[in-house]
Amino acid sequence: MIDYIRGSIAQITPTDITVDVCGIGFHALISLQTYAVLEHCEGEVKLFLHHILREDEELFYGFAG
Repeated sequence: MIDYIRGSIAQITPTDITVDVCGIGFHALISLQTYAVLEHCEGEVKLFLHHILREDEELFYGFAG
């Protein structure tokens, strides 16, 4: 299980984020509160993850840490 990831923001919108970790882009859905915390961050960020595994999809929800 993945607890958190740490890396640089490759892309961010009010609903999702992609974090570059050693050349691998991790995509997660985020809340507006997390977006407000991370939208102006430069450099390394830490994102706590909640993993949802369903029959038809696999999702990560990210929370600023």
